[in-house]
Amino acid sequence: MPTLSRSSTVLCLLLALPAMLLAAGLAGGEPWRFAIRPSGDVATKLLVVTLCISPLRALFPQGRWIAWLVSRRRVFGLSAFFYALFHVVVFSASIGRLDWIIQGMAFASMWTGWIAFALLAGIAAISNQTAVTRLGRWWKRIQRLAYVSAALTLAHWLLLSASPFEALVHFGPLAGLWLARVARHFFPPVFRANLKDRSRS
Repeated sequence: MPTLSRSSTVLCLLLALPAMLLAAGLAGGEPWRFAIRPSGDVATKLLVVTLCISPLRALFPQGRWIAWLVSRRRVFGLSAFFYALFHVVVFSASIGRLDWIIQGMAFASMWTGWIAFALLAGIAAISNQTAVTRLGRWWKRIQRLAYVSAALTLAHWLLLSASPFEALVHFGPLAGLWLARVARHFFPPVFRANLKDRSRS
């Protein structure tokens, strides 16, 4: 247990590092817009990592590294939310006026991002054992809204970007893993055995 605890502490420190660097830049006089893109990028990466864990576990059920990821999925998920919150805060501060922010929601490039954030906020709010007990089967259903948030995040990125390449690269692993999970049912038994062998290595 001490090893597990130390591992989780180190992971949390590593995940906090980008936020500390961005905060240091802002404290050093950088404008709010300095942190908008990086915070959004980190939030997206962490959300994708979190959502990749389920298909990875299905594809490599015996993998020790998968067990490590599963045990820390909540850490990755909550980190994604907190970076999304950081993103929203610095974006709002850079605009500086609530009425302008509200007017911006008329554009799809904006409301997709706000809805994605709202869904993540709801999911983060129930990411605790008390909520699991009280919500029962509904807890897992609500958690699955993370996929809707991811889809809206992708739309938000595509609508703001001049090129779709970078956004598609970020979400490519998630799409590929889910396609592999679906296709897994049609793989011959020999190939399934190969997947199991690789998961043990």
